[in-house]
Amino acid sequence: MLEKYFSKKLTNFVFCLFIEGSKPSFFDDTLYNSITSTPITSAKNLVVDKSSRHLIINIPSYIQLTEHKENIGNLKFIDVPQYKGFLVNLKNQVSTANFLQDQLSKRNQKNLRSKQKKLESSFKITNSVYFGSIEKNTYLLIFKTFYSLLKNRFHQKKTHNRYLADWDNLQTYVYHKILKKEASLFVLYDNKKPIGITLNFHLRDIVFSHIQAYDVDYSIYNIGDICMVNHITWCIQNNVSIFDLSMGETYYKLKWSNYHYNFYNRLYYNNNAIVDIAWVKITRLKFRLLQYLRDKQILGKYFSLDKLLYKVK
Repeated sequence: MLEKYFSKKLTNFVFCLFIEGSKPSFFDDTLYNSITSTPITSAKNLVVDKSSRHLIINIPSYIQLTEHKENIGNLKFIDVPQYKGFLVNLKNQVSTANFLQDQLSKRNQKNLRSKQKKLESSFKITNSVYFGSIEKNTYLLIFKTFYSLLKNRFHQKKTHNRYLADWDNLQTYVYHKILKKEASLFVLYDNKKPIGITLNFHLRDIVFSHIQAYDVDYSIYNIGDICMVNHITWCIQNNVSIFDLSMGETYYKLKWSNYHYNFYNRLYYNNNAIVDIAWVKITRLKFRLLQYLRDKQILGKYFSLDKLLYKVK
């Protein structure tokens, strides 16, 4: 409530980097994937005002940052840990079979093979990756189905989905990203009908998984697991080291991720300004409290803002 007295600017780092392909000007031009030591040079620079406090949220801990001293000016900063992050580290992996053997129990491997075999024997299943080219009509049809699958799934879960309200803008934006090889659509088909769709964004040796949707009528076949195998195979074949599943702890992410990291928020402030110091203390306390409630599963399990928004809409 007191935050209204502390006007501030905010940048969502993970969206800025992976989706928009830019970085805040507070950081040097070259960032690094610390897992693979791969340099990441952003083509665009998001200019941030060095004369006022600023909040940068959702910074993945495996992205190595160096402050740009000239652009940061006299501002100080503190970091506050937040969500857990999950990714599939494919560095040095030579085949999907080897990864599955390392990652899954024998029981899970057997179940995966059984589900996939049953799906493929019951339906005409194909898999397509749209990366670098896609016909506009095909794209529009996929996005139309994508919307329906996402809407149906979240209606089933009785949970609000933040992406649906801005779907038209997302659809327009992603098309050009695919043509520039900055985004991709992985689509699992039954004949010509999409039954599993994943939207990813690409940055050097990282594929960032942004939105996934599956046809609930095929849920007995564990479509999510089959789509994951398709992603892993493609990533290995195309020298992608990181398949980032982002934040939010789920059984699916725990099952498939072999590398866990943290997101953190960075608060920039003027150490000589009383209002800034007050803002930092209050904001840091708020973030720590929120994370404590998440760790105790009070937020997420016992209370969900998205479920509340679904009920009141």
